[in-house]
Amino acid sequence: MSLMEIFADPSKIDSLSFGEKMVGSGVTMMMGMGITFTILILLWGCIAVMGKVMHIGSKKPAGSIKEPEPAKKQPDQPQVATASSEDMPQNELIAVIAAAVSAAEGKALEDGLVIRKIQRMAGPSTPWHKAGQMECIDSRRV
Repeated sequence: MSLMEIFADPSKIDSLSFGEKMVGSGVTMMMGMGITFTILILLWGCIAVMGKVMHIGSKKPAGSIKEPEPAKKQPDQPQVATASSEDMPQNELIAVIAAAVSAAEGKALEDGLVIRKIQRMAGPSTPWHKAGQMECIDSRRV
């Protein structure tokens, strides 16, 4: 009779020595851990394959991306000249923010979007931070 068959019958466990009990419990533990890790590896593989399938399905054809037309100059607006090279990073920042806002709105820049003032918010929590916190909290409500 094998050690695992003896473990199957609870009345025979008392007849085993301490060493046999430890070996049997070690075998049981290794079988449980082996099965668990095997299933986890299979789940990981399934999730990886599903991720690749979803990634392939979400690709858009290259021709479907609409390129925005170049912005037309409006003669009625005065041109603003920069006084020094220190203003360039600020102007570039304004251009990037304007492009991001227009992309989020789905409109071209010539549709009347004007950024008048960009001001950094002081303090530890900005409105974006608070909105992110509220979204995170709302997503966990049952």
